[in-house]
Amino acid sequence: MKQLIRYSPVFIALLLLASCMPPQEEKEIPMAVKHNYIILLDLSDRLIVQDDQPERDKELIKHIYTLFEAQVRSKLYLRSRDEIKVVIAHQRGADLRNEVYEDSLYVNIENIPGVLRRKTEEKRRTLFYNNLDELYAQAVFSDNPKDFYGADIWKYFYEDLKVDYVRDTLTQNFLFLFTDGYPIVGKDLSKLQTVKEKYPDLKVILMEAAPRDKDMEWDRVIELWEGWFDSMKIEDYQFVKRMALSKEKDILAEILKGS
Repeated sequence: MKQLIRYSPVFIALLLLASCMPPQEEKEIPMAVKHNYIILLDLSDRLIVQDDQPERDKELIKHIYTLFEAQVRSKLYLRSRDEIKVVIAHQRGADLRNEVYEDSLYVNIENIPGVLRRKTEEKRRTLFYNNLDELYAQAVFSDNPKDFYGADIWKYFYEDLKVDYVRDTLTQNFLFLFTDGYPIVGKDLSKLQTVKEKYPDLKVILMEAAPRDKDMEWDRVIELWEGWFDSMKIEDYQFVKRMALSKEKDILAEILKGS
C-alpha cells in the first residue's frame, strides 16, 4: 500500500501563489558606449625632415590600436560597437591610393559576427599592422623635401569629417591628428575656410607637433588651431609635442583611460 504524502495547507497556498505570479522579466542590459577612433595622417615632407618620423608614427598608431583592442575586450567582445580608421589628409601630387589604404586600415567590430570577434583578433591586428607598414613604405618615396607637397588638413575637416564622425549620444569620437604644424599649405591663412558643421563632442589629440622654438612658432600654431577649433565648437583638444615615445604613449593611455 502506497504511503500518502501529506502537504500542509501553507505549502499548498504557496504553490498556488507562485503559479499565479507573472514571470519575472529579464533586466535589459544597457547598450555599451561606442568608441570611434579616427587617425588623420599628414604624409608630407615631415616624414623625412624629422628623424625616424615614419617609425615613430607607426609605433604610436599601433599603440592606439592596442588601446582600441583593450576597449573591445572590456566589453567582452559581444557588446562592443567600437571602430578604428586611418584617413589620409589631401596632398596634391601624392601618388598614393588613398581609398585602398583607408579601406585596409578600417576595423568596425560591429560588422564582425560575434563568434569571430575574439577568434580573429590576432589576425585583424597583424593585417592592420602590415597594411600600416605598407602605407608608410609607399608614402616615403623620396629623400628630398622639395618632392613632397604639403597636406591640406583643413580639407578633411571641411569635407570628410562629417562622414566619419558619429553623432549619436552613445558614441565618444576621438580624432588623432598626426602633423607637425599648420592645417593648410603655405602661410595664406585666408585659405582656412570656415567649417559649417559643428563638432562639440569631438576630442582632438594633435600628435608629434614639431614647431620651431626660436621664433615662438609654437605659440602661433596653437593660436591658429585654437581659433579654428572654436569655430567648430570643438572644446576638447590637446597638443602633444614631439617627445620620447614612451611619454607620448603614456599620454595617450591617460587620455583614453577615462573614456
